[in-house]
Amino acid sequence: MNATDRWEYGSVFPQLIPTGDTRTELPPMRLYGSGRQALRALIEFGRRERGWTAVHLPGYYCPEVVESVAGLLPIRRYDAGPVGRQEPPDAGPTEVVVVVAYFGAQPTLPATEAELIVDITHDPTAPWADQLAADYLFASLRKTLPLPDGGAVWSHRRRPLPPAPAADPEHLANAARNLAAMCLKRAYLDGVSIDKATYLTLVAEAEAGLRSTVVSAISDYSRHVLPVLPVAELRRRRIANSVHLAAALDELPGMTAHGRTFGVVLEFDTPQRRDTVRAGLIARNIYPAVLWALPAQATPSRQLDLSRRMLYLHSDIRWRDTDLDRVATTVRALCDEPAERPAPGPTPRHATDAAGAPR
Repeated sequence: MNATDRWEYGSVFPQLIPTGDTRTELPPMRLYGSGRQALRALIEFGRRERGWTAVHLPGYYCPEVVESVAGLLPIRRYDAGPVGRQEPPDAGPTEVVVVVAYFGAQPTLPATEAELIVDITHDPTAPWADQLAADYLFASLRKTLPLPDGGAVWSHRRRPLPPAPAADPEHLANAARNLAAMCLKRAYLDGVSIDKATYLTLVAEAEAGLRSTVVSAISDYSRHVLPVLPVAELRRRRIANSVHLAAALDELPGMTAHGRTFGVVLEFDTPQRRDTVRAGLIARNIYPAVLWALPAQATPSRQLDLSRRMLYLHSDIRWRDTDLDRVATTVRALCDEPAERPAPGPTPRHATDAAGAPR
């Protein structure tokens, strides 16, 4: 078997260090082992040093991020998501509100006395970021960059940052597993005789370990690679691919393709059609992400409905026009099929949900 036989689309990054003419200047950041750790460190710091008494989180949000800050402060939920009206949080001056830049769209910040945190994971170097009147920004770096771990907190308004964390040995071991998986995936895609299950097992083990609430420093690998990545060029190519793919998916029955700076969001008319297309894509080695599978009991009904009708397609630097066109052809064929077939059974998370993996 050669590399051509192993074509796939989506899922986790293989190991790669893209090069460019110029490095991107990043804002002064405090680096952590993950985005979830970055938010947890920030909430702990705000409770201790800034007097925060509660945290408000949007209804449409990654459940594992919610879990990562549970127990630090009382959690209040407000009805906001990627489309439609945004219900403002009922937050007081001693509380803090998390706002999400969904799929890279510039968020509208609520008028509130509370301090504001923006989750800018889906486009951490967006040119409008430093214009936001937010107290803090945070991001999971490995959603848009080929890194095995990493999260960051920063403040354009010069708010004090949480202290630099110590390295946690268990986190570093999980980052090493992720990096090993990335290297093995690179070799597999290049045609080396490696069982795909080997690196998928490492990914699953690493992701399980990264659910820990222990806050850690970023790994040495990610800390050294991050400053040399041509982040602006990676963003430009991601957006160009997103535009190309969304245009190729225009005017399909039962589905609307939304090109975003993070990738392409597919919004279906029914959950059944979404699940049918998802199963068909996975069967053809195209791995979309579910962003996110939300709990029914804690999610406003309109946000829950939206989450059950959406898929995300990656558009990062791994893909050429031929790859994008192949994906578009497959999606178009699946959308033309009847949507009444039974919904698929559960699919292993590590195979389909890379962008929604724990932060």
